[in-house]
Amino acid sequence: MNSSPAISAAKHFLSVVWDGDRPGDKTLLAALDGLVAAYHVTPVGDVSDADVDAPRQNGASLYADVAARFPTYGAYPVVDPTGSLDDALMVADAIDDLADLTLDMREVLWLADHVSLNDAHFAFRLQFFHWGQHARELSLYLCGRLFG
Repeated sequence: MNSSPAISAAKHFLSVVWDGDRPGDKTLLAALDGLVAAYHVTPVGDVSDADVDAPRQNGASLYADVAARFPTYGAYPVVDPTGSLDDALMVADAIDDLADLTLDMREVLWLADHVSLNDAHFAFRLQFFHWGQHARELSLYLCGRLFG
Protein backbone atom coordinates (compact mmCIF):
# COMPACT_ATOMS: atom_id res chain seq x y z
CA MET A 1 0.00 0.00 0.00
CA ASN A 2 1.25 3.45 -0.86
CA SER A 3 1.40 5.74 2.11
CA SER A 4 0.41 9.32 2.74
CA PRO A 5 -0.49 11.38 5.79
CA ALA A 6 -4.12 10.18 5.50
CA ILE A 7 -3.16 6.51 5.27
CA SER A 8 -0.64 6.81 8.10
CA ALA A 9 -3.14 8.62 10.33
CA ALA A 10 -5.90 6.10 9.57
CA LYS A 11 -3.58 3.17 10.32
CA HIS A 12 -2.39 4.79 13.52
CA PHE A 13 -5.93 5.56 14.68
CA LEU A 14 -7.09 2.00 14.07
CA SER A 15 -4.01 0.61 15.78
CA VAL A 16 -4.58 2.81 18.84
CA VAL A 17 -8.25 1.85 19.07
CA TRP A 18 -7.95 -1.88 18.35
CA ASP A 19 -4.43 -3.21 18.98
CA GLY A 20 -3.06 -4.20 22.35
CA ASP A 21 -4.34 -2.77 25.59
CA ARG A 22 -7.23 -0.32 25.53
CA PRO A 23 -5.76 3.17 25.06
CA GLY A 24 -6.06 5.92 27.59
CA ASP A 25 -7.99 9.07 26.79
CA LYS A 26 -4.81 11.06 26.11
CA THR A 27 -3.53 8.51 23.58
CA LEU A 28 -6.89 8.33 21.84
CA LEU A 29 -7.13 12.12 21.73
CA ALA A 30 -3.72 12.33 20.04
CA ALA A 31 -4.81 9.77 17.41
CA LEU A 32 -7.95 11.81 16.69
CA ASP A 33 -5.85 14.95 16.36
CA GLY A 34 -3.67 13.08 13.87
CA LEU A 35 -6.69 12.24 11.72
CA VAL A 36 -7.88 15.83 11.64
CA ALA A 37 -4.39 17.17 10.93
CA ALA A 38 -3.99 14.68 8.07
CA TYR A 39 -7.19 15.92 6.45
CA HIS A 40 -5.62 19.35 5.93
CA VAL A 41 -2.61 18.01 4.02
CA THR A 42 -4.29 15.21 2.06
CA PRO A 43 -4.76 15.82 -1.66
CA VAL A 44 -8.34 15.90 -2.91
CA GLY A 45 -7.93 12.64 -4.82
CA ASP A 46 -10.36 11.31 -7.37
CA VAL A 47 -12.47 8.23 -7.93
CA SER A 48 -11.37 5.64 -10.42
CA ASP A 49 -13.60 3.65 -12.72
CA ALA A 50 -13.55 0.74 -10.29
CA ASP A 51 -17.08 -0.19 -9.28
CA VAL A 52 -16.32 -1.80 -5.93
CA ASP A 53 -17.39 -1.16 -2.39
CA ALA A 54 -15.26 -1.76 0.64
CA PRO A 55 -16.55 -4.50 2.93
CA ARG A 56 -18.15 -3.11 6.08
CA GLN A 57 -18.65 -4.76 9.42
CA ASN A 58 -22.23 -4.86 10.63
CA GLY A 59 -22.85 -1.68 12.62
CA ALA A 60 -24.50 -3.43 15.56
CA SER A 61 -21.67 -5.93 15.99
CA LEU A 62 -19.03 -3.20 15.72
CA TYR A 63 -20.91 -1.09 18.27
CA ALA A 64 -20.89 -4.08 20.63
CA ASP A 65 -17.14 -4.56 20.05
CA VAL A 66 -16.45 -0.90 20.84
CA ALA A 67 -18.70 -0.99 23.92
CA ALA A 68 -16.83 -4.02 25.23
CA ARG A 69 -13.43 -2.42 24.62
CA PHE A 70 -14.40 1.00 26.05
CA PRO A 71 -16.83 0.17 28.87
CA THR A 72 -16.56 3.56 30.57
CA TYR A 73 -17.52 5.53 27.46
CA GLY A 74 -21.08 6.51 26.74
CA ALA A 75 -23.46 9.36 26.09
CA TYR A 76 -22.40 12.99 26.36
CA PRO A 77 -24.08 16.34 25.62
CA VAL A 78 -23.36 18.28 22.44
CA VAL A 79 -24.81 21.38 20.86
CA ASP A 80 -25.09 22.46 17.25
CA PRO A 81 -22.68 25.41 17.00
CA THR A 82 -24.69 26.82 14.07
CA GLY A 83 -27.98 26.62 15.96
CA SER A 84 -29.73 29.18 18.07
CA LEU A 85 -28.59 29.83 21.61
CA ASP A 86 -32.07 28.72 22.64
CA ASP A 87 -31.67 25.29 21.05
CA ALA A 88 -31.59 22.35 23.42
CA LEU A 89 -28.54 20.19 23.93
CA MET A 90 -28.38 17.02 21.94
CA VAL A 91 -26.85 13.74 23.04
CA ALA A 92 -23.90 12.09 21.31
CA ASP A 93 -22.38 8.69 22.02
CA ALA A 94 -18.64 8.09 22.32
CA ILE A 95 -19.11 4.42 21.44
CA ASP A 96 -20.96 5.34 18.26
CA ASP A 97 -18.25 7.90 17.46
CA LEU A 98 -15.53 5.24 17.67
CA ALA A 99 -17.58 2.75 15.65
CA ASP A 100 -18.23 5.26 12.85
CA LEU A 101 -14.62 6.42 12.81
CA THR A 102 -13.51 2.79 12.63
CA LEU A 103 -15.82 2.06 9.68
CA ASP A 104 -14.67 5.13 7.76
CA MET A 105 -10.95 4.59 8.37
CA ARG A 106 -11.19 0.89 7.49
CA GLU A 107 -12.81 1.90 4.21
CA VAL A 108 -10.03 4.37 3.45
CA LEU A 109 -7.37 1.71 4.07
CA TRP A 110 -9.27 -0.88 2.02
CA LEU A 111 -9.48 1.54 -0.91
CA ALA A 112 -5.74 2.23 -0.67
CA ASP A 113 -5.02 -1.53 -0.64
CA HIS A 114 -7.52 -2.68 -3.27
CA VAL A 115 -8.27 0.24 -5.59
CA SER A 116 -5.88 3.21 -5.45
CA LEU A 117 -4.36 5.83 -3.22
CA ASN A 118 -6.31 8.42 -5.19
CA ASP A 119 -9.59 6.71 -4.30
CA ALA A 120 -8.53 6.47 -0.66
CA HIS A 121 -7.72 10.17 -0.55
CA PHE A 122 -11.03 11.01 -2.19
CA ALA A 123 -12.94 8.97 0.42
CA PHE A 124 -10.90 10.37 3.31
CA ARG A 125 -11.63 13.95 2.31
CA LEU A 126 -15.21 13.39 1.10
CA GLN A 127 -16.25 11.68 4.32
CA PHE A 128 -14.69 14.36 6.53
CA PHE A 129 -18.14 15.90 6.95
CA HIS A 130 -19.04 12.65 8.75
CA TRP A 131 -15.93 11.35 10.47
CA GLY A 132 -14.63 14.86 11.16
CA GLN A 133 -17.70 15.69 13.22
CA HIS A 134 -17.35 12.45 15.17
CA ALA A 135 -13.65 13.17 15.72
CA ARG A 136 -14.23 16.74 16.87
CA GLU A 137 -17.09 15.88 19.22
CA LEU A 138 -15.26 12.86 20.63
CA SER A 139 -12.20 15.07 21.16
CA LEU A 140 -14.25 17.47 23.27
CA TYR A 141 -15.62 14.54 25.26
CA LEU A 142 -12.10 13.23 25.88
CA CYS A 143 -10.86 16.70 26.86
CA GLY A 144 -13.70 16.87 29.36
CA ARG A 145 -12.71 13.51 30.79
CA LEU A 146 -9.05 14.55 30.95
CA PHE A 147 -9.30 18.13 32.10
CA GLY A 148 -12.95 18.76 33.08
